[in-house]
Amino acid sequence: MNTVKVLATGSANGKFRELFSGVTKFNNNWGPFDLLLCVGDLFGENTDEIESLLNNEIPVPIATCFIHGKYELPDVVKERAEKNNGVICDNLTYLGHQGSFTTLDGVKIAYAGGILDSVIKVPPTQVDILLTYEWPKGITRLSSQEIRDVSGSNEVAQLAARVKPRYHFATSENVFFKREPYQNALSPNSIQDDDTQLQMGIPTWFVGLAEVGNSAKEKWYYGFNLVPLINMPKSAPLSYPKDMTECPFDIKGQKRKLEDTQTFSTGSSSRLNTKRGRTNGIPPETYICNKCNNPGHWINDCQQNKKQKPVSKDYVCKACNEIGIHLIFDCPSIECKACGEKGHSPRNCPHLEKKQNKPPTEPEPCWFCLSNPRTVKHLIISVGSDLYLSMAKGGLIDTQASSESIVPGGGHVLLVSIMHYPTFREAPRDEQINLKAEMEKYKSSLKRLYQDYEAGMVSFEVSYLGRKHYHYHVQIVPVPFKYDSETIRKAFMDEATTDDLKFTQAQSSSSVVPINYFKVDLPDGTSLIHEVEPKEHFDVQYGRKVLSKLLGAPQRVNWRDCVVSDELEREDAEKFRQAFGKYDPMSTVKGV
Repeated sequence: MNTVKVLATGSANGKFRELFSGVTKFNNNWGPFDLLLCVGDLFGENTDEIESLLNNEIPVPIATCFIHGKYELPDVVKERAEKNNGVICDNLTYLGHQGSFTTLDGVKIAYAGGILDSVIKVPPTQVDILLTYEWPKGITRLSSQEIRDVSGSNEVAQLAARVKPRYHFATSENVFFKREPYQNALSPNSIQDDDTQLQMGIPTWFVGLAEVGNSAKEKWYYGFNLVPLINMPKSAPLSYPKDMTECPFDIKGQKRKLEDTQTFSTGSSSRLNTKRGRTNGIPPETYICNKCNNPGHWINDCQQNKKQKPVSKDYVCKACNEIGIHLIFDCPSIECKACGEKGHSPRNCPHLEKKQNKPPTEPEPCWFCLSNPRTVKHLIISVGSDLYLSMAKGGLIDTQASSESIVPGGGHVLLVSIMHYPTFREAPRDEQINLKAEMEKYKSSLKRLYQDYEAGMVSFEVSYLGRKHYHYHVQIVPVPFKYDSETIRKAFMDEATTDDLKFTQAQSSSSVVPINYFKVDLPDGTSLIHEVEPKEHFDVQYGRKVLSKLLGAPQRVNWRDCVVSDELEREDAEKFRQAFGKYDPMSTVKGV
């Protein structure tokens, strides 16, 4: 998925030099940014620097779009905007009063400048970013953060509730306030209407921005990375932040529709089949089938509608001794042992259909999917655009034994795809490119970290094509320098001889691999690859098995035997997080 870097700023009020010099600094330190969004009054009442800006004497460093706030645009700016389709000078474009547009990178932006005095009746959908001058009324509700009393606009609140943007920026209160994300799924205060847009279930982050160069030193800028909704597969799992709240807006008079209710844990729509009031194929207790005069099933599901097996003319029913008329299962005189009624056997009992009509059991949620509320979030160290880095549960390195743990927290980590792909090959082609690129960034950072603690990096993975319950990940373990690549290679080759496996040596970790494989990458950049046959029972912990013996800790082969308390896990994760922080390739793509 292509990532776009966006920078948003509050009102500049005509201080263009201060604004764009600051933006240049941010771009050099944390960029390059693809887009700058100026919320509120870019011009304001200060007209001292307008001429210099219009004459391109004040450079605008990156492509910039802006809306207006409580002040109207100066006449000279209005004229130029009308004449040049919104373009004011190089890299600077006025969006207008209300509307939406999509950038070349696929980012959809909705905007409403100035003071809203009426509700926008047909707001856009599938919006990545919403820009308004005014704060939405009630945005501080349900937030645990301390902030002075703010007013806000009810019209903006209704707009935000309907648009359901992923990010919402406003600046009217002139303070910096990054609210906890709120859910757009059904909650006591959220609006449900006829839309089925992808945002249902995706959280919204609201960020209030202060004025540029304000005397209170409030933060007036915010940078972030964004994968546009248009580039996100609809099957993308949702990752719910721990501090997410319900929708804060208390909008009266909006009709919620039951058939569009949302499931909070998955963000998916749970439409009910309203035909004849059906729910999961089971009728109300008061419903009686007009075919057999029995409750418990719909008439279309009645056993009497089903074709009966032909009865041989010589067949004798053992219940009533009738010849060639019916099978014993359908004998009128037979008594059902399940319900006590006559006329059918337990095999054809309509009262047992409730069991038959139960929906199929849902598969167990994947432990690696961030959308699974049972995923162990405190082990997660870093989250990128396509991968996340997590400590291994029951790690190979015993952090309680100082002789074994040389990297803070142990250093045994997993690189896991954010999307649920069973294998690397089952990701779309463009996703494979992004996964590979981000994988290399993380590996390079981990390698430098390990080297600082006199350890090399060994990574291994198993790939089984078509096994949907798997989730693509790579395990990475620090191995002390005293075990060089040749020693590690020999350990795997010797174990392969014992287990009757065949390893192929590759000169590069990016070498072509078979469809199903086990691969281990050694510190010197070479690899060992074993092709897993279709019917072969291969131990997915094989890499751990070899390394545990090499490191003199055979008792740590099974991760389940190495699990420690949540408290110790948190301590190890924090130690590793602190050590990894300066190497983290994602540290420059967080909110700045």
